[in-house]
Amino acid sequence: MTTPDSDIRATRRARREAERAARAQRKADAARERALEAARAGGLFEGMEAMPRTETADARADEDTADARADEDTAGGATARPASSTPSPSPASREPIDPARRRTLITALALVSAVLVVVTGLATWQYVEAREATAIEEQIAAAPRAATDAAREITTQMFTYDHRTVDADLGAVRERLADPALSEFVEQSMPTVSSAAKQQEATVYATVAAAAPQEVTDAERVTVLVMLNRMVSTKDAPEAASSASRLSVDMVRQDGTWKLAELNAL
Repeated sequence: MTTPDSDIRATRRARREAERAARAQRKADAARERALEAARAGGLFEGMEAMPRTETADARADEDTADARADEDTAGGATARPASSTPSPSPASREPIDPARRRTLITALALVSAVLVVVTGLATWQYVEAREATAIEEQIAAAPRAATDAAREITTQMFTYDHRTVDADLGAVRERLADPALSEFVEQSMPTVSSAAKQQEATVYATVAAAAPQEVTDAERVTVLVMLNRMVSTKDAPEAASSASRLSVDMVRQDGTWKLAELNAL
């Protein structure tokens, strides 16, 4: 059976626990207020008027002092002693940013932005130039092989024809030629070869035995050496006879396509 004294002590303990919980909450709120004041004092809110210390924070600080006295009285039973506490003065309101300083900051930011734009532009320009230089180097490196492959195809086509389709066979070569070879082929070679093939009923089949780049001028012009074999049959000599020749072929690239510009027999 509980006594009145034990009930009083239990009540006091419960009250002290409740008071401690309330004080802890008030202390947390006061700490938050102090952190805000420190941020204002350090210039975190530069250009804004500092918020004054709220009455709630002051009241909570007074309550903390009173609670501390109550704890001392309750725990030790001693006579409460006056506590000397100096209230924290409220920080003075900060003045807004000076207009001259604001202009200086804006000018500095504008200069930094301009420098960044220039640096970015230069970096982009250098990158584009490097890409173009790399592309040109790749084209030069690929030019000999591409020109040689085209020379193989064109010379084979030029010297392969049948007397029954000679005009169409030779006419198909025209789009693979560039001046001066184009003009010479159209004006001289086509009429002469077409007439002789029809008269002799000639059939010519050409193959390239070997081809290699002889001189690389740049990415647009390459000279190719071609070893050409031909098998020729006519009405007087129906059995095909072979012949071989060496050709120096100047290849040029026009609109991305390699064409034969000049042909010389060696």
